[in-house]
Amino acid sequence: MDLVYVSYNSEKWIDRCFASVMKSDYDLKSVSVYAVDNASSDSSVKKLYEAKKKYQNQLKSFEVITAKTNMGFGNANNLAFRHGSSPIVCFFNIDTELLADTLKNLKTDIKTSDKKTALWELRQFPYEHPKLYDALTHETSWSSGAAFAVRRRVYEKIGGFDKYIFMYAEDVDLSWRIRSYGYKLKYVPSAVIMHYAYVTAGEVKPVQHVNSIVNNLLLRYRFGGIRSILQWHKLFLRCLAASEAFPGSKKLLVMAYFKHFGKIGHFLNRKYRGNADAFHADFIGFDYAGIRDGAFYKNELPKEQPLVSIIVRTCGRPAVLRETLQSLRHQTYQNIEIVIVEDGQDTASSMLYEEFADLNILYHATGDKVGRSRAGNMAMSLAHGKYLNFLDDDDLFYADHVEVLVYALLHTDQKAAYAFAFQTPIEVKSADPYVYKLGDYEGIHKQEFDKIMLCHHNYIPIQSIMFEKSLFDEYGGLDESLDMLEDWDLWVRYSLHTDFACVRKTTSIYRVPMVREASRERQEELDRALVTVREKHKRYIQTVSVCDVAMMYQNKIY
Repeated sequence: MDLVYVSYNSEKWIDRCFASVMKSDYDLKSVSVYAVDNASSDSSVKKLYEAKKKYQNQLKSFEVITAKTNMGFGNANNLAFRHGSSPIVCFFNIDTELLADTLKNLKTDIKTSDKKTALWELRQFPYEHPKLYDALTHETSWSSGAAFAVRRRVYEKIGGFDKYIFMYAEDVDLSWRIRSYGYKLKYVPSAVIMHYAYVTAGEVKPVQHVNSIVNNLLLRYRFGGIRSILQWHKLFLRCLAASEAFPGSKKLLVMAYFKHFGKIGHFLNRKYRGNADAFHADFIGFDYAGIRDGAFYKNELPKEQPLVSIIVRTCGRPAVLRETLQSLRHQTYQNIEIVIVEDGQDTASSMLYEEFADLNILYHATGDKVGRSRAGNMAMSLAHGKYLNFLDDDDLFYADHVEVLVYALLHTDQKAAYAFAFQTPIEVKSADPYVYKLGDYEGIHKQEFDKIMLCHHNYIPIQSIMFEKSLFDEYGGLDESLDMLEDWDLWVRYSLHTDFACVRKTTSIYRVPMVREASRERQEELDRALVTVREKHKRYIQTVSVCDVAMMYQNKIY
């Protein structure tokens, strides 16, 4: 495996960067390091040669390459790439540090990927890149250039980074050119790399701000059309009309805009991209994919690993259940027990034992139909975990869901914590095999904890919340007379005894009917259930502060 680094006035990062490589739980004699310095004016070159002298005997090789001028990020990476020969090449920013298991976990994912997967993106800490990825396949639309691995033959085939992009958006361009040849990109949440890109959360970097905007236009010449280009100009005019992102930002944007005219011919030349029919470029404003909430949520791995029981209710549809279990298999938090209660006859056990023997599953079928709430209570009674988290058989977790909420609960006095979720409309074409059409990823419920608002309506989807089993033991479970809104009733009841910690990060997906008829029927059932639950809630006494009441009035929830 080749590791490529580019330095530019990076002296403060170099020692820690390569020290972390040497602490890897990996065969370092199979690792070659290629470090290019882009004509730094500080002590970067000296530091690189010191690292080479210190570590080269523990590696397959360590080569330092010095450029006479600043070649730009992509060009420097291309230069280092040409010095290596490994079939897999990793491109890591110099301000990164590997964890002990980063390379091992990356290699495992590469080995289990199909031949059409050409690039693997690592998960960045403390700030994970917030773009969407597929919760089941981990396929992503583009990959960050700060930390990724790629097949050498594919990188050579597409010509590497585009030399006409000096800095920023070159990683999107590389990703899309790879996809335009029919290859896939994959996100690897288990392969974590520390990336110290931001001094403070939300920091605005002048070079990044300007180049990201103008280079977005260059990518529209290559991958978009005239309508896309016109849309960019509308966005650009809005930027110029808005407040400056930093002093002088508008002047720099205008200067960069005029400079881009000299590059238009290059980006209109179609020989620099493939023609795969399945490839489609997405321009979402100045972004290139949908965004999950939590761009500046500070990720940290839990130091303790209490058992978490995932409560899965299912009913005669193992093909649907399969996807939910696949999302659980991908969890970055390992100490998980999956408690599955099937409401009715056993239809899932053979699939569970044949396909998911690697998971810690406790399965029970009720035989006779008992209802959703009874099935949930049976599962919670069977659970051994300190923490419980529902995941119904048609919903999904992103890979870090359990990890994020365990960390939140370990760092709060509260007994429940929840994160944000996407609502995704779904039209099921076939239950077995499970074939469906998905709608947009809708970020609807993004509400900080407010116990008064929770009394008014449910803003916490059932799979979003993790809670101590002690709440179930002390205050009971789902109301078995309810077949809808049973989760809301449970959250209101638990909120009488504890507040809930809120994590402003999207970590799960819940699905709702897309077809209008099914959606209308579901809403009618919810309306009927609401009448029942409102009557029940007359018996609940919620203790609130004067401030809570004031905020309730301000938000007109009464």
